[in-house]
Amino acid sequence: MAIYKFNSDNGAPVCDQVMDALVRCNHGVETAYGADRWSQGLDSAYSDFFEKRCFVFPVPTGTAGNGLALGAVTPPYGTMFSHAQAHIVTTEGGAPEFYSGGGRITLIDGADNKITADALRAALDAHGIGNVHHMHASALCLTQATETGVTYTLDELAELSAIARQAGLKVHMDGARFANALVHLGATPAEMTWKAGVDLLTFGTTKNGTMNAEAVITFDPEIARVLRVMHKRAGHLSSKMRYMSAQLLSYLEGDLWRRNAARANGHATRVARALGACDAVRLMHPVHINEVFAVLPPALAEHLKAEGFPLRPWSFGERSGVRIVLSFADSDAEVDAFADCLRRFR
Repeated sequence: MAIYKFNSDNGAPVCDQVMDALVRCNHGVETAYGADRWSQGLDSAYSDFFEKRCFVFPVPTGTAGNGLALGAVTPPYGTMFSHAQAHIVTTEGGAPEFYSGGGRITLIDGADNKITADALRAALDAHGIGNVHHMHASALCLTQATETGVTYTLDELAELSAIARQAGLKVHMDGARFANALVHLGATPAEMTWKAGVDLLTFGTTKNGTMNAEAVITFDPEIARVLRVMHKRAGHLSSKMRYMSAQLLSYLEGDLWRRNAARANGHATRVARALGACDAVRLMHPVHINEVFAVLPPALAEHLKAEGFPLRPWSFGERSGVRIVLSFADSDAEVDAFADCLRRFR
């Protein structure tokens, strides 16, 4: 497998604060299957974080989280509305369909992997709400930030949620890079979720400092009752859940989530600025979080590779480019070296 620089925030290590929390929880015998003191504290800690009572279900991966969340609100005869290039469509092996027992995903297009209000209305009209010949319209899935690193504004989230709710849909947010989006918007967790009409969230932390610790979070007690059963049935009620729960608690302590995300976003801003100063480089999407998508002149791509910066190829339809993903673990020196390499090319 090829090795690329700035390949993915999934490759970042566990940050020291989280690793210390893991070591601290690794003493003594605890009650198993989520009855330990760390797991028992999740609902309270995250209710404070979101400023509303919520229910937290730890899972090891974002794919499991998205599948479990959407399966909890989508029956086998239901369909989920999603952007055509969303992660749940292109990169999760049909997990939402699997967890829903046969549900389907209805695809919507839009620039920067964002669904617009007009596109959602058109998709709902075309589907035919309440038509017995069609699958039941069950959920809307929004990725925040999107797979192109672009965020929905709070107003956009609220408008889309209102349209979905009027049609009888539940609203799910895929928050794989939830913290990065919060930092970019300068929003509170409450503003970007339940205050904007979101019913349940896949809360991602692994990309931002933890070790395989994600969570499905809902603000709806009825959805929580379904999730409690599905969480166990899907094999995610871990016997030693304290190790995931300790990470999820540590992630909130001292605003670790914010510090790590701000650092990753800042690195991406610097990289985008350096690329933008190069002739013939085209940034393909706005840089809101820690991802940069660009088309480079072939000579520049070769120069970077020769200088020790091979970048991950990325397809933009008929054009080829690169995807650069920064993380909290990237050093300032490495980002500086990349920028210097670009300046030498100019």
